Amino acid sequence: MAVTDTTLPQQAAAGSVVSESAPSTPGELEELIGTADHTSLGRLYIGFSLLLLAVALAIRLVIGVDLATDNGIFGSYLAMIDPSATIALVFLGVMPALLGLAMVIVPLQVGSPAIAFPRAAALSLWAWLVGAGIFITSIALDGGVGGGDYDAAVLGNISLAVMMASLALGATCVATTVITHRPAGMGLARVPLFAWSMLVAASIWIVTVGSAVAHTVLGHVAADSAPGLAENFQIGLAWLMRGPAVYMLAIPVLGIAADAVARTTGRPLGNYGVFQGLIAAFGVLSFGAWAQGPESLNTVLWALWALAAVVPVLALLGGLAESLRHGPVKTSPALVGSFLALLALLAGTLVGVLMALDTAGKGTLFDFDPALLGQAQTIFVVTAAAGGLVAASALWSGQLWGAPSDSTSTGAAGLVFIGGAILALTLAVEVFVTAGGKEANAAIGIGEAVGALLMCVGILGALAASLGAARKSYENDVAADPGGMTLEWQVPWPAVASQRTAEIPPINSPYPLAGDPEDN
Repeated sequence: MAVTDTTLPQQAAAGSVVSESAPSTPGELEELIGTADHTSLGRLYIGFSLLLLAVALAIRLVIGVDLATDNGIFGSYLAMIDPSATIALVFLGVMPALLGLAMVIVPLQVGSPAIAFPRAAALSLWAWLVGAGIFITSIALDGGVGGGDYDAAVLGNISLAVMMASLALGATCVATTVITHRPAGMGLARVPLFAWSMLVAASIWIVTVGSAVAHTVLGHVAADSAPGLAENFQIGLAWLMRGPAVYMLAIPVLGIAADAVARTTGRPLGNYGVFQGLIAAFGVLSFGAWAQGPESLNTVLWALWALAAVVPVLALLGGLAESLRHGPVKTSPALVGSFLALLALLAGTLVGVLMALDTAGKGTLFDFDPALLGQAQTIFVVTAAAGGLVAASALWSGQLWGAPSDSTSTGAAGLVFIGGAILALTLAVEVFVTAGGKEANAAIGIGEAVGALLMCVGILGALAASLGAARKSYENDVAADPGGMTLEWQVPWPAVASQRTAEIPPINSPYPLAGDPEDN
């Protein structure tokens, strides 16, 4: 039996000394782990995912070095972790990083003091992080999604499902915030373009990931061996790593680029509804759960879908270029990174067109299955998502980290784009080289290693720029920049939950801080 000492009134009057247990004050680490502040959760998402993205790129670097040697260094083990490395780029890297960005910025853009379901958002972060740690451990133990050890492969299978479900939960919080937390007057037609792109992206992520998790569960139940789990991935989940499903990673990039152009030029974008329509159209064309089976490839519908995906990307590029044409524009890391990301995305959609050209009959144009180009397409889209993330981190550096970013972000965006382009083009060339039964030569391995190295350095550079901005914010009192036109520019830096400088009047424009009452 536990005995609790309390102070009775007569003891207190008599001056008796008794022990009294007081609640302990949580430390900084406890507060961080238990926080429901959407800005803290988003920053943790971004920081962890950038580190894990660098790890995934380092794995691709080792794979390239192994291919560049005569007899290889790691043997068959490295070939088995190749699919896991691609999965890691997506579900440990760019997708959680963009979700973390949305957790910070989207509530600020719609004028909400908090994200919808803040505890669910916290659960999303920590469950994803645990799943990511288990997945990396599984890869190290020859598991992942293509390894040879059954127990490790089971761990990889379960952790992949945990990560996908966690990201879907976080996406639900973001989408609900946009739908239900908007201030008076801000209809969906006036939602800032990044928040709009995240509403579209979250919707596609939820329905796509739901199908993928179902395949993961069914494969885990049906397969009783490591080769069986690997086969389940190829049959039931490989569609996630090619068009059109892989395009879903880059939907937020369209919104980031649009907001970066408006912020850089200081002018509202004209034909606002057209930009929203283009983002929504690209989101619809990113839904790929219908093209899961091999019988869906090389069909007329698949070809038309691939051709159509190019249109909104080209149209948005043209519309943003037209906006830059009016008046002088100051080059910024956000602007440079955004356009490089859009170019990488355009390259990914063009690879999809190349794959669709073979629909007249396999072998009529190419002597290989064009679906093999899916890995190159995935790298292009991952490059677009990573480049967009670097651009967004520079654009909203004050809200995220407390101070403006420096020129390091421009170099980081350039390295991500160049490295991604080299890696994706090398993978595409490898498909053509090995089509006739030839083995990949050392040049292919060198190209993969160089591309992965440049991308990894670029991601680490972006992380260093973020830490530098946070350090400047800690050392100096940095005033917020009032130059933006959407609501996230009205809060002090760095942003925290429940932070607002004034009550928000009814919104009558997509750019409420621009001083233009007219709809754009």
